[in-house]
Amino acid sequence: MPNTRNVTGNELRKLFNRLNPFTEDLRLRPEEERKTVLAVNGNFPFELELAGFYHASALSGGSPIIIQFSMGALATAGRGLRPRAGFVESLRAGARLARLAAEEYSSMYEPPLAALGLDHYAVPGVREALSSEKGPDVSDDMNPSKARVRSSLEEALDAARAYGVRAPSLEDMAAWEAYLSSGPYREAVAGFRALVEEMRPAWAMIDTEDLPPILNFAVTKEVSQLLTTLGSDAILEAEYGATGRSGDETDYVRLSGEKLQDFARQVAGFVRYTGAGGISYPIGMEHGAPSAVRREPDSERLETVQREILRETGCYTPFAQHGGTGAKRVVRGLVAKDNVNTLFLVTAAQSLKEHIDKNREAIDRGEKSASGVDMYLSASRSIMEATVRKLKECGTYGYFGEGSVSARVKRG
Repeated sequence: MPNTRNVTGNELRKLFNRLNPFTEDLRLRPEEERKTVLAVNGNFPFELELAGFYHASALSGGSPIIIQFSMGALATAGRGLRPRAGFVESLRAGARLARLAAEEYSSMYEPPLAALGLDHYAVPGVREALSSEKGPDVSDDMNPSKARVRSSLEEALDAARAYGVRAPSLEDMAAWEAYLSSGPYREAVAGFRALVEEMRPAWAMIDTEDLPPILNFAVTKEVSQLLTTLGSDAILEAEYGATGRSGDETDYVRLSGEKLQDFARQVAGFVRYTGAGGISYPIGMEHGAPSAVRREPDSERLETVQREILRETGCYTPFAQHGGTGAKRVVRGLVAKDNVNTLFLVTAAQSLKEHIDKNREAIDRGEKSASGVDMYLSASRSIMEATVRKLKECGTYGYFGEGSVSARVKRG
């Protein structure tokens, strides 16, 4: 029977476990045996990109794909032209739009394995939250007592220090306790809950890159427990350290020796404590890289940290690479999930620009044929072609092709 729906978190988890790049004795498999799952970002208007993504995922027997939406994309779609729409209200509306569009395209194209994902759900920074006068305008069950907040933070402190994180000052602890009760943070947690309820993602990323490590332990643990409370089987992608932004690549420092081992130990402890099912940490990439910019991923850090996580937790935890547009190459397998967004935004914009350049006079005259849907169909086709190229780069194009082992075990 063809697949007419997007898969669950447990089904996606089975796929990642099959693609584990390490053997039972923690040796790294040969590169030619390793594969990466492509994760593509949908943006408003959703149908333009989604048509290309789902089409590509159904070609040549089918390829696994994660179609994800960032907090910003969902809020933008849900807000529309209503500048004063509420944050959580906008997220709910955007998530419904994204899910409904994705479900329809999944039914149309019938890909073997497509999953919905939540990407870059950012919590506010400490300074931002503490400088806000906004109170925690959320339901009582989303607004824990001060005693509970203090207890969770102290528990996170003990866990983080056990893995080598330096002890904070008393002033920092007091500030972080206030942060966990602040209006902006509580609203962010409520928004995350709304998105999980509305979109029912198989993968969900919490963006904590600007938080100090101990506070990150506490926040990510709370979000992990929230997913359990909601009955969600989504793979929680946690973040340990900042992924670069365009222009700040000089900030990245490659680690080696004892410093690299210390970092690996911290990340492994973070994953074990929080229960995260996926992980992201800096490997030298940057978000929003221009077309001419390509960065070499830090494969030594990747292999060291991923092996340490597996050794510490006993579970394979897929690594998500952010800034995939600007990577010189995909380190297959070690990068389990390759996030690509900018490429598709640029591809669509360039296709639309080409159409307008060729038909400028007819458009100016108001001719229907030059101003209709053909330009958007061409943009979707360009996105489909770009998606196929990225799937091939990841080594998963046609993964479910007839006669392959993958085709016989499609969804476990």
